[in-house]
Amino acid sequence: MLEVYQLHKEINGREILKDIQFTIKDGGSLAIVGESGSGKSTLAQLIMALKQPTSGQVLFNGRCLPNKRIKSYKEWYRDIQIVFQNSASTLNPSMSLFQCLEEPLINFTSLKKQERKERVLEYSSKVGLHEDLLRNRPGRLSGGQYQRACLAKALIIHPKLLICDEIVSNLDMLLQHQIIELLKSIQKEEGLSLLFITHDLSLVPGLCTDILVLKEGEKVEQFRASSLRDEGERDSYTMNLVKSTEMLEAAWKQYVL
Repeated sequence: MLEVYQLHKEINGREILKDIQFTIKDGGSLAIVGESGSGKSTLAQLIMALKQPTSGQVLFNGRCLPNKRIKSYKEWYRDIQIVFQNSASTLNPSMSLFQCLEEPLINFTSLKKQERKERVLEYSSKVGLHEDLLRNRPGRLSGGQYQRACLAKALIIHPKLLICDEIVSNLDMLLQHQIIELLKSIQKEEGLSLLFITHDLSLVPGLCTDILVLKEGEKVEQFRASSLRDEGERDSYTMNLVKSTEMLEAAWKQYVL
């Protein structure tokens, strides 16, 4: 279980996050939603121990954020993996795709060579990548293939929690929904806990059970995804996000048709 308590982050005297608090239970799913600059990505970096909070706590299954010991970081990353919005540097361009997917198995597991090969083939198939692509270097993949490969690399060591930070924002709407459907399938199959960070509320229903809305680093509200469009219950900021998403969807459909 992920537990975030009174998380606060300042950078150069500026408040980026203010008193953020939430939990994600085993197998649970939470969407963090807000405009650019609302602190979503900073929150992901804090949970991944890529930055340290100014105050507050992050716990995973009772363990605190890792300290300076390499072993504690390795244990943290064994259980929590992230796929970033800008994933261009996730896959080593000098390696084959097979080597890129095998790398976390070498670093985080004790699997033998044949077992690693079988796991790579399993997860490349699971995310919809043909075996022939494994010989290629990442630079030869399309945008959609690259993002699928990043998902496979994050999932291949069987983490307990996956953080997705705007992972489909650079893809067209058709590819976005393909990746979302893939996430739904994998989460259901593996009982994965999910923290899904996005500015696009249309991606959340059916993927996450709960939504937390951020604005300028502060929590606006948290609610069940099923009540997203209950206008009488939602904050006006949340409803503005809903309406802006609906306008973008309508414009895209008109353009495609």
